Amino acid sequence: MAVIFTWLLRTTGALIGLTVLAGIGVCYLASRSLPDYDAVVDVQGLQSEVEIVRDNANVPHILGQNDADVFFGLGFAHAQDRLWQMTMLRRTAQGRLSEVFGTATVDIDSFLRRIDIYNRAVESVPAQDQRTLQALDAYSAGVNARIAQVNAEALGRGAPELFLFNTPIAPWRPADSLAVVKLMGVQLSGHLEEEVRRARTSLSLSERPPAGYFARHARPRRRKPARIRSTRARCHREARGASRPFASALSVSAIGHERGLECLGRGACALGIGWHAFGQ
Repeated sequence: MAVIFTWLLRTTGALIGLTVLAGIGVCYLASRSLPDYDAVVDVQGLQSEVEIVRDNANVPHILGQNDADVFFGLGFAHAQDRLWQMTMLRRTAQGRLSEVFGTATVDIDSFLRRIDIYNRAVESVPAQDQRTLQALDAYSAGVNARIAQVNAEALGRGAPELFLFNTPIAPWRPADSLAVVKLMGVQLSGHLEEEVRRARTSLSLSERPPAGYFARHARPRRRKPARIRSTRARCHREARGASRPFASALSVSAIGHERGLECLGRGACALGIGWHAFGQ
């Protein structure tokens, strides 16, 4: 019995030790994928030095000498914080989520391949003006600079989620940015049916009614007679036991509100008649 207890104790201790070591290894690998916001990185493609300053909430503020360098820094910062999200959005626009998640996303891929968002984005790149193309190219260069840094310095997978789904990361292209914008446009179009219904209703009501239509079809308003309610008895009851002369006041308000003599002061009452007017 003592031998069995000894082996059980050893086995339990070994399992606990392996679990702790595995947890330490996972934490180490995951931490390697997290960006170092205080690091100084030498990259290719910048015309001058770019500084990415983060506030207490880690919101990046990018300082550069020109627009191209600022967009480069923006792409680098996005890849630091959102590489997993960016790659998944690109896969979604391409209709390739099932390569990672299996049959659970087949319907999504089928729908997005039918509307062909990604190819439309590729075709949209040459249609952009020169300034937009420069911004897209600089942004893509910043994203790729971060991916190159992750590969060169063995910084994990670039995002902790990529350890769970070991998929290759292709270089970022200008068409990828446009595809993400188009995908967000589709995601924000949940009110499409309501907009179509509103447009059809607007078209059906576009013709103006003939002159005098509303006057002929308007329902006449019913005028209610005024009702009078005496408040003399109430005021007399409140006036009993007053230690000083009565003070009277008349509250005058707009039609439809209470008019009458109000009770004012302590132990004083206005004697008179109050009434309520209803209607006009």
